[in-house]
This record gives sequence, structure tokens and C-alpha cells, in this order.
Amino acid sequence: MPVRSARVSFVVAGLLGFPSAPLPAADIISAEVRFEDPAYTVAFEAVLDASVAHVRRLVTDYGNLVDLSPMVVHSSVISSQPDGRSRVKLVLRPCFLIVLCKRIVKVTDSFVSAHGDVTHVTVPAVSDFHHAREQLSFTPIAHDTERTRIIYRAFLVPKFRAPPIIGPWIIRRQIIKELTVTARRVESLAQHM
Repeated sequence: MPVRSARVSFVVAGLLGFPSAPLPAADIISAEVRFEDPAYTVAFEAVLDASVAHVRRLVTDYGNLVDLSPMVVHSSVISSQPDGRSRVKLVLRPCFLIVLCKRIVKVTDSFVSAHGDVTHVTVPAVSDFHHAREQLSFTPIAHDTERTRIIYRAFLVPKFRAPPIIGPWIIRRQIIKELTVTARRVESLAQHM
């Protein structure tokens, strides 16, 4: 099966049409989405001008994820467990090339590890994914507790199929765009906490 990859760095982010104003310019260290039919593997890293505590608080406020991404049209906590696990429902509406929009439902079991990493495992029976596992880790930049390195890793197998040839390229580009916008929004909101 062919493997295709899309990379973007902070230098070329503006060339791909990522909005820069009025959001702060989070330092996008790397962004890669690989497609090997039928799965997408995502690796994203950024440095935000915000503390780890504020960043983690924002990305685990599952009932308010609509504030973090224009693609999220609904987020809610379905249930919470005593061990800190939450079942979270997201309704996403990504638009490709402005006019091609799709409604996607993703229900995840989400939890924060003892080290502070956040993991989301999709529940396939009630989601538009056969399988999805996402992990976020946060570390302060050495000697600067007001800057955070955020690393996002994901393995996604959607139930929906993209049109051949151009479809995977569009999806890869959309994932990178959304992660970049989300990083900038998280940074902006965290700076005002």
C-alpha cells in the first residue's frame, strides 16, 4: 500500500492559508499526516506561550471544546467515572475546499494519566471511526514555566472514504490546518486565564 506524507513547518504555514491574525503565532515545530489506506497517522508538535496547567485545563474542558476549533460544532461529557475517565461526544463539521462539508461524530473514552498525558480512545459503535487513538503530552520548556511544548499523536481509521487520489491529500491538509488553528486558539485562551 502506498504511504503518502504531508509536512508543514512554521515557515510555510502561512503559505497554506492558515489564519494568523488575530491569533498568536504559536510556534509549530512539526506537523505530519501519513496516509496508508485506510489509516491516517498524525504527529504534531508546537510550542505555546502558555503554562502547562492552563493548556491542559483547556484541552480537558470537554464540554467547551467548541472554543478551541471552528471544526467542533458540539462537545459534551456523556458520563464520568470515579477514576477520572470521561466519555466525551464531539460533533465535527470539517469543510474541505470551503463547500464540501461533512458531519462527523466521535465518541471517546478520555483520561489523563498520572504523568499528565491526555488520551482519547474512540468508541467505534457510536462514532464515525472504526478505530481512533489520540494522545496529547505537555512539557514546560526548560527554565520557562510559561511556555509549553505540546505533542499530539493520533492513529485514525475513519468509516467514511475520501474520493480517490485527491481525497487523502485534502484530508491530510485539513488535519494539519485544524491542528494549527487549535494550537493558536489554545495559546490565545490560555494567555487570558
